[in-house]
Amino acid sequence: AHRATHRLGRVPEGRRRLGGRVQARTDAQLKRGIGEFYDESSGIWEEVWGEHMHHGYYREGEKPASFARHVEAQDDMIEKALELCGADGVAARCRRDGRRLRVLDVGCGVGGSSRYIARKYGADVVGLTLSPKQAARGNELSQGLNVTLKAEDATSTAFADGSFDLVWSLESGEHMPDKPRFVEELARLCAPGGAVSCVTWCHRDLEPDKRLGRVERAVLGAINYCYYLPKWCSGADYRSLFGKQPGFASSKIVVEDWTRNIAPFWPAVFRSALRWRSLRGLMRTGIRTARGAVAILLMIVGYRIGTVKFVAVAANREFS
Repeated sequence: AHRATHRLGRVPEGRRRLGGRVQARTDAQLKRGIGEFYDESSGIWEEVWGEHMHHGYYREGEKPASFARHVEAQDDMIEKALELCGADGVAARCRRDGRRLRVLDVGCGVGGSSRYIARKYGADVVGLTLSPKQAARGNELSQGLNVTLKAEDATSTAFADGSFDLVWSLESGEHMPDKPRFVEELARLCAPGGAVSCVTWCHRDLEPDKRLGRVERAVLGAINYCYYLPKWCSGADYRSLFGKQPGFASSKIVVEDWTRNIAPFWPAVFRSALRWRSLRGLMRTGIRTARGAVAILLMIVGYRIGTVKFVAVAANREFS
C-alpha cells in the first residue's frame, strides 16, 4: 500500500497525522477504522434518525417543514434509486420465472434498505457490512423477513458469479479503497438481466489532466480523516468503470447528479447533532464519533463550494 507522506490537502485520501504531517492509511487500516467507526456510532444515529443511514431525497428547492419529512425523504431516496435502476421490472421478471428477487445490499448498515426492499418485493436479501455490531443489530430488526446481514468485506466475497438480481449499494462506494475492484465485484455478482444501483459520494467531474484545487483537496482530506474514507472519484469515473465490465453496455449505464435533491439533508443532520439527546449520546461514545460530528460541517462546506457531489449510478446487465 502507498505509504508516502504528504501535507494535508495535497491528495484527497484517508490520512492519519504523524508529527505535523499526514500519512496515507493503508486499505487494512481504512477497513478496520470504518468497522470501528460504525460499531461506535451506529447506536446514536439509530436513536436519533432511525434505521436508515443515508441521505434523504427532496424536490429541488424543497424546504422541509419537519424532522418527520427528513425521515420520509430517506424512504424517498430508496424509491428513487430503485426507479433509476429499473428494479420493478427485474422483480416482475423474477415473479414470472416463479422465484423470489435475490438482492445483495453492499454496505448495509443496520439493514434499513435491506428490509425496505424485502418488504416491497418479497425479496431474499443478503446485507454486508464491516461492522459486526451493525450486522448483529440489523439481524435483530430483520426477524420475520428473508434478510440476513453479515460482517464481511463486500469487495472480496465467496458468492458465485451472477448470484443476485439486484446488487444494491446506497452510500457505501465512498468507503471502498479500490474503486475498480469494487465495481468489478458489483458487476460480477449481478445476474444477466439484473440491475446494479450505486448511489455514492463523489467529487465533481474533472477535465482531462486537471485536478481539484488546493482548498477542495484540503476539505476532502479532512473529511477522509474523520470518516475513514479513501481517495474519491467522480461520477464520470464510475461511468467509465462500469462501461468496462462484461455484459454492461455503455448505453445502459445511467449516471445522475442528485446533489440538489439532497441539499436539505446535512443541515438537518447538523441541527439534530445539537439536540440534547444527540449531545448526550456523543458524550457516551468515543473520539471517532466526535470527529464524525465535526465532519458534518465539512460535508456542508464541500457541497456548498461545489466539490462534493451526490451521484446515482444505475447499470443493467444484458442477457447472455
